[in-house]
Amino acid sequence: MTDDEVTAQALKALKIDHLNAMQREAIDAWSSHDGDMMVLAPTGSGKTLAFLAPLLLSLKGQSRNVQAIVIAPSRELVQQIFNVLKRISPLTTTACCYGGHDSATEKRSLESHPSVVVSTPGRLLDHLQRGNITTSALTCLVLDEFDKTLELGFDDEMRTIMSHVSTATRKILTSATVLEPLPGFVKLKSHITINYLMDNELKVEKRISLWHAKASDNNKLDTLLTLLHNIPDEPTIVFAGSRENAQIASNFLSKNKMKVVLYHGALQQVEREKAVAMFSNGTVMVMVATDLAARGLDITSVKHIIHYDLPSSQEAFVHRNGRTARADSHGHAYIITAQNEPLPHYVSQCNNFSMMRQGNQNMKSSTTATLHISAGKKEKVSRADIMGFLTALSTKLSAGDIGKINVYDHFSLVAVPQHRIHDIIEAGNHTKLKKLKVKLTVAVQQLRLAKPTVR
Repeated sequence: MTDDEVTAQALKALKIDHLNAMQREAIDAWSSHDGDMMVLAPTGSGKTLAFLAPLLLSLKGQSRNVQAIVIAPSRELVQQIFNVLKRISPLTTTACCYGGHDSATEKRSLESHPSVVVSTPGRLLDHLQRGNITTSALTCLVLDEFDKTLELGFDDEMRTIMSHVSTATRKILTSATVLEPLPGFVKLKSHITINYLMDNELKVEKRISLWHAKASDNNKLDTLLTLLHNIPDEPTIVFAGSRENAQIASNFLSKNKMKVVLYHGALQQVEREKAVAMFSNGTVMVMVATDLAARGLDITSVKHIIHYDLPSSQEAFVHRNGRTARADSHGHAYIITAQNEPLPHYVSQCNNFSMMRQGNQNMKSSTTATLHISAGKKEKVSRADIMGFLTALSTKLSAGDIGKINVYDHFSLVAVPQHRIHDIIEAGNHTKLKKLKVKLTVAVQQLRLAKPTVR
C-alpha cells in the first residue's frame, strides 16, 4: 500500500478527520528517508498511529516469517497497539504477546506465521530464546514508549533482545521524553528525529484546566468523595500513590455507594481487563488506579483526573494528566492536598476549586451494565457472533441497544442497557452461541491478586 492508502484506511477505521502535524511528518519522513526514526511527542498526542502507519508501509506481502515487531513496556499498551492495528489493517496477521496468560497459547498463534508481533519485553525475549519467532525477514522494529521501558528496568532484557533482532532493516523509537544519552545497544543508524515535545498544540497542559482542592480537616477521603459529588457525572480516574492507598480509596467510595473499579499491577490480568472494559464502556464512571494507568490506557472519553496522592515527579504528573485531553479534546485535573501539604513546585496556574459540602450529589451513576459471556477468541467467537447472538434473543434487543464489545481469550464483555440485563441473561442462558452452551452473568470485578509471572 502507498502512504496515502494507509492514511485513508487509518482515518476511516479510527473515525478521525485528519492526521495531526506530528503524525503527518512521521509518515512523510519514513517514506522519504531510508534510515531509522525517533519520534518524540507528549503522551496522548497520537504516537501509536505515527509508528503503525510506517510499520504497515514496511510490510512486503505475504511471508512465513515475522516482518515487524513492536515492543511496548506494559500489557495494557501492547493490547492497545494490537487493537488499533487490527482496526487499521484487519487483514494483517498479528500476534499479541504479554505476561499474565498462557505462553503456550501464544506459541500456537506464532505458529500461524503472523506478519507482526506486538509484545512486552520479557515475553518477547522468552519466545525468541525458545525459537518461537524467526527474525530473518524482519523489516521493521518499533520500540514504543522507550523511556518508560527503561524506567521500568527492562535494560537487560532489551539488551539481549536487540542481539536477537539485529536483522531488522529499520527501527522506530518513540518516547515522551528526551533520552540522553540513548543506550548504546539500541544502535539507531542514520536516524531522523521528529520532535514535538515543545509543540504547544500537542502539550497536554494546554488542553487541561487545573484545580486545587484543599482538605479542610486533613481527611482527604472525605474531600475526594465531596469532589466527586461536585464534578459532572463523567468518566474520572483517581490516582493514588500506592496499591494500598488505591485500595483504601476504592473501598471508601464503594462504602459510600459510588460504583468504582480498581486498577493496579497486583491484580490478576483478567480483573484489570474487566476494570478497563467496564470503565471504557460507561458501566462505571470512576476508576481508582496507581500510576500503572498513567501510560498504556487509551480511553478517549476520560474528562477528569484526580490526584488523590501527589505524583512522585513532574513527569508522573504529566503522564497522569495525559489520560484526559486526548488528541484535541479538553479535560480537567484536580489536586487534593491535606492542610499542611504544599503544591508541587512544578504546578502553576492552578485555580482553587470551591466545593459545596453536598454538591450536586453526582453519584457517577450509569444506565449501562456489562454482560459477561463465558466464551472468547479461543472458542472462535467474534464481535459479530456476539452481536448476532444477542439480537436474536427473545428480548428483541436491537443492535443500537448494544454498546462496546470486548472479546478476550476465554470470555467476552458487552455493554448493554442496565434495565435489560437480567432479561438478556435469562434468555441467553437457554440459547447457544455458535453451537456453544455459554453462561451469561453480570460482570463484576473481583479483586484477585496475580501470581508472579514473566513480564
